[in-house]
Amino acid sequence: MIRRLTLLLCALILGAVIPLSAQRRVTPVKPRDPGSTPAVTDVTKTIDPSRLVTTVDAEGNSVTVDTVTGLEYVDSTLLKAPPKMEYPLLHQVIVGVNLWDPIMRALGQKYGLGDVWGEVSLHNRYFPYFALGVGSINDTPINQNYTFKTPISPYFKLGASYNFFYNSNPDYRLQMGLRYGFSTYKWSVLDVTVDEGYWDKPSHYSLDDLSHTAGYLEVTFGIKVKIAGNFSAGWTLVYHSVLHESKSPYGKPMYIPGYGKRNGAFTGNFSVMYTIPINKKQVEEVKL
Repeated sequence: MIRRLTLLLCALILGAVIPLSAQRRVTPVKPRDPGSTPAVTDVTKTIDPSRLVTTVDAEGNSVTVDTVTGLEYVDSTLLKAPPKMEYPLLHQVIVGVNLWDPIMRALGQKYGLGDVWGEVSLHNRYFPYFALGVGSINDTPINQNYTFKTPISPYFKLGASYNFFYNSNPDYRLQMGLRYGFSTYKWSVLDVTVDEGYWDKPSHYSLDDLSHTAGYLEVTFGIKVKIAGNFSAGWTLVYHSVLHESKSPYGKPMYIPGYGKRNGAFTGNFSVMYTIPINKKQVEEVKL
């Protein structure tokens, strides 16, 4: 009798254990070095279980995703490790001078002055950006009957860039950025000539010191190369578009400081910059 009870008890235990083992849960692992053997760890020791969701990939495999880090796991194996940052968080500070407008004015352009800017290198990957500059114009367009003028006026730009070569030599970058620019200024249209055909005698008038504000978007794509020491040069292609501006009963001004004329969607920048290293010791360890 006792023997039969023992056999029945063993059967019940096996019946409960086998279904549990069949319902094996996918548990994530800590990111591992390439080439090492995956180590299965307890989910309660690595990731909060409430952060895990199970989904199905394009091939029909069940995938566990960490909703905080975005890491994916199949059968306790990390599918795709996050990219390793070779450079420290606070890597460099870069200050520069935009020489595009001064060079273009020397070649005959009638508007623009220039700006100074600075950015911070985060992991040599992300570059928050700020610029402060001034612009002006005094231009009489060819075959036109007026002179457009804006005194020296300030503008600023705020944005960030992304370096595609973030784990490579920081002396050389290929980057894309997004910036917002804003300016408040005054503009004038002087010596407007109206030809009075009937009396055969032209008349003249002017619009003086009209206040205006404008905000615009810039999408940039550029490169940076080392010149010597901590000095570098950078060329940037800029697509820009006006986002908002104040209204005027006399129409839109032809020039916006920091933006330029409205006669094209593309412009450019050329800057000379100086790099100030931060966490130099950590960078040297990376190179070793």
